[in-house]
Amino acid sequence: MRRTLFVTSVLAATAFAVAPLATAEPPAGDSAVKVQAVFGVEQFPIAGVAADLAPCAGGAALPTVTTGNDGTVTPAVPAGCYKVQITTPSGCTLDGDAAQQVTTMVGVTPTATFRFRCA
Repeated sequence: MRRTLFVTSVLAATAFAVAPLATAEPPAGDSAVKVQAVFGVEQFPIAGVAADLAPCAGGAALPTVTTGNDGTVTPAVPAGCYKVQITTPSGCTLDGDAAQQVTTMVGVTPTATFRFRCA
């Protein structure tokens, strides 16, 4: 009986170690920008924060994205430089600038983190 339990646990551990873990990264060959909205020293997530992404060199802005329950949103975008502009939620003030510049490339997902003070 012990031998069976031992073999089963070794097989389960091996399967877990070999199985790919799910991530929030874009599919291979794509690039993305992660936008994160948090508040407080504990960095609690803020859902529903709208963010606009526009190419640094100018041109048409991408569709507005909104943070989810985990306080993040990770839209897939073509590789390049982007200006991330957020809208401050009501009842909060922003610590820092309302816009950040990030550069993304295939396999690298930069994070634009916006910290708020909320009542």
